[in-house]
Amino acid sequence: MRTHVLLAVTALTFSATAGAQQKRTITFDDFSAVRAVSDPQPSPDGKSVLYSVRTTDVAQNKRASQTFLVPTSGGAPQVFPSSDAAATEARWSPDGKHVAYVSGGQLWVADASSTSPRQLTRLNGGATGPVWSPIGDRIAFTSAVYPECSTDACNAAKDKVAADNKVKAHIADQLMYRHWNAWDEGTRSHLFVVPLDGSAPKDLVAGARYDVPPGPFGGSEGYAWSPDGLELAYTAKDQGRNDATTTDLNLYTVSSAGRTPVVITAANKGGDQNPVYSPDGRFIAYASQARAGFESDRWRMMVYNRADRTSRELLPTWDRNADAYFWSPDMNALYVQAVDAGRTKLYRILFERGTAGASLLKATAPQLLVSDHNSSAFALSGDGRSLVWVRDATQAPAEVYSGAVTALAPVAAHAVTHENDALVAQLAVNGAEDFWFTGANGARVQGFLVKPPNWRAGKKYPAILLIHGGPQGEWLDQWHGRWNYQMFAATGAALVIINPRGSFGYGQKFVDEVSKDWGGKVYTDLMNGLDAALAKNPWIDRNALGAAGGSFGGYMVNWIAGHSNRFKALVSHAGPFNLENMATSTEELWFPDWEYGGPIWNPQAMASQYRVYSPHLFAKNFKTPTLVTGGELDYRVPYTEDLSMFTSLQRMNVPSRLVMFPDEGHWIGKPQNQKLWWGEVQSWMEKYLEGRPKA
Repeated sequence: MRTHVLLAVTALTFSATAGAQQKRTITFDDFSAVRAVSDPQPSPDGKSVLYSVRTTDVAQNKRASQTFLVPTSGGAPQVFPSSDAAATEARWSPDGKHVAYVSGGQLWVADASSTSPRQLTRLNGGATGPVWSPIGDRIAFTSAVYPECSTDACNAAKDKVAADNKVKAHIADQLMYRHWNAWDEGTRSHLFVVPLDGSAPKDLVAGARYDVPPGPFGGSEGYAWSPDGLELAYTAKDQGRNDATTTDLNLYTVSSAGRTPVVITAANKGGDQNPVYSPDGRFIAYASQARAGFESDRWRMMVYNRADRTSRELLPTWDRNADAYFWSPDMNALYVQAVDAGRTKLYRILFERGTAGASLLKATAPQLLVSDHNSSAFALSGDGRSLVWVRDATQAPAEVYSGAVTALAPVAAHAVTHENDALVAQLAVNGAEDFWFTGANGARVQGFLVKPPNWRAGKKYPAILLIHGGPQGEWLDQWHGRWNYQMFAATGAALVIINPRGSFGYGQKFVDEVSKDWGGKVYTDLMNGLDAALAKNPWIDRNALGAAGGSFGGYMVNWIAGHSNRFKALVSHAGPFNLENMATSTEELWFPDWEYGGPIWNPQAMASQYRVYSPHLFAKNFKTPTLVTGGELDYRVPYTEDLSMFTSLQRMNVPSRLVMFPDEGHWIGKPQNQKLWWGEVQSWMEKYLEGRPKA
C-alpha cells in the first residue's frame, strides 16, 4: 500500500477529525462486528506476519477465530492454512518452512505455503500453546490430563465415567476446589513434547498434581526451550493445601527427554513466572515478585545464571512491571513490555559493551521504543531486525503494526493490517484526552476524558465516571473488548476515566496505597478527578452524573452508593458488598488476606478493615438508582454479593434493577448476553441521566 494512503488511514483511525461530526453513534451491532486482531507472529526473516482474527456471530451466540498471513510491508491478507481450518496460535518453525497451529482442539503442522497440513496430536485433553524446539524437530504444548493416568486411554475413560454419571455433585477435601468460573474436576494441564516424525507425545511432568502453566489464564509464555533443545523451563504452582492462600509460583527446569523436574526459584516466596532463555543459553530471564501473598507486587525483571544457579534483579531502580520480555538474537539487548501512565509500551534494555556474553550482565537504563496509544503483544523476527505488535486506542480497535529495529528510538511504525478501518470510518468516535490532577495526600493522578459522539460546543452533556477493577489494575487508552468506552459514550454522555490509587503504571507505591484502604485514598482520587474534569470541561452537566464499575469498580460503586448523593445513576457489576462474607466465599484467599490484613477471625483486620470499608455497613444511606449485574458462575466475587446489594437497595426503596446471567462468570462474554447487558446499562444511564445534549 502506498505511503500517502497509509498516512490517510492513520489520520482517519487515530484522530478525532471534524468529519466525525457527521458520523453515526456506535451500536451493539457495530461493537460486535469488530474484528478482534491479536497474536501477531513475524516470520523468521521478518517478511511476513501471521495473526489471529476473532469474529462474533450474535445470532448463533458464538465467536470464531481464524489465522491470516500478510506481508509485513502490507497487502491483502490470506487465510492460513485454509478457510475451513479455523487455525489459532500459529507459530513459525525456526527455519520458517513450517507453521504449527491449533485446530479442532488438536495440534497441527503445515508448510509455510499452507500446503500439506498434518495432525500431530489426538489427545483426549486436546492441545494448546505450541512452542517449537530451537532446531525445529519437536514442539512443546500443553494438554489436560488426570495426574493419576499414565495413558490417554485412561484419561478418556475417566471423562466418559464422569459424563455418564447421573450424579453431578462436587466433592472437595481441600481449598481451591473451584477457581474463576470452574470447579476442580481432577484434571491438570501438563507440559508435553511431540516429535514431527509422528511419534507419540510425551508428558514431561507425568503424575504432577499441578498445572503447567498455572490457571486460569496462563499460556505458552509460561514455558520455554533452552537453545540446545535439551531442557525446558516452565511456571507452576505446587503448594498443595496452601494453593488458595499463597501466591508462590515457581520456575522449574526439566529435561526434554522427561526426567524429574527441578525447581530453581524456591528461595523466593513471592511469584516467579514466564522463563525466557538467553540465545547463548547462559541465562533465563523471568518476572518475580518479592512479597509473599501479594498478587500485585511489582514484577521485577530477573535473570537466572544457569552456571552458578543464582538470580539477581536486572533493573532494581526501574519502578515498572516487567509484563513481557524477549532477548535480541545478538544478546546485546532485552526488550520489556510495561504499562506506563495509561498505555502499554515497549522498552529496550541495552547491555554495556562486553557484558552480553559475560556471567554478569550490566544493563543500561530502559530506552523507550514504542509508546503510541496502547501497544502490546510484541514479537521480534528471528533475525532481530523487525518488530510486530498490536496497537489499539480508545477510538480504534487493534491492528497489527510493524517497525524496523535500529539503533535509533523510537521505532518508526506502520500499519500492517486494516481489518476495522471501513467500520471505524462510519462511526463518531472520539479519542482519550489526558489530564492530571491532585489526588489524596497531594499525589499526582492521571485521568482520561472522552467526549460523547458528535460533541458540539455550547451544549451541555451528562458524564459517566468509569471505575476499573482490581483494585490493582488500570484503564488504558484502548478499545476495550468488554467495558468499551465508545459504548458507554453512545448514551450521549462524556466519560471521565480515572486511574486512582492502586493503578499500574505510576510506580509501586501508588499501587500499594489501595491495599487496606479500599474506601480511603482511592475514593478521594476518584472524586477529585471527577471534580477536575468538571472544572476543565464546563460543558459537562454536573447535575447529570453517573458512575459504573465492575469487580473492585463494582465495590466502589457500592461504596459510593452509601457515601455520596452526587450521582443520578449507578451501575454495579460483580462488586463486593459484604467483605466478611466475600472473604470466606471467594477462592483466591491470598487476596482478602492481603487486601484486608487477614481473615475475618483476625481482630485487627476485623476492626480496621472489614468493619470499616464494607459497603453493606452503609446500606441505610442508599438513595441513588442502581443497576446491579453479575454472573452465577463468578467464583472470584460470588454472585450472592450482587444479590445482597440488590436486596438492600430494594429494602431501602431505591429504584434498582437486577440482571443476573446463570451462564456467565466474572465477565459477561457470550454475544447475546453482552447484547442484553449493554442494552440494560445504556438504558439505565439514559433513563436517569437523560443522556442527550441540552441546548
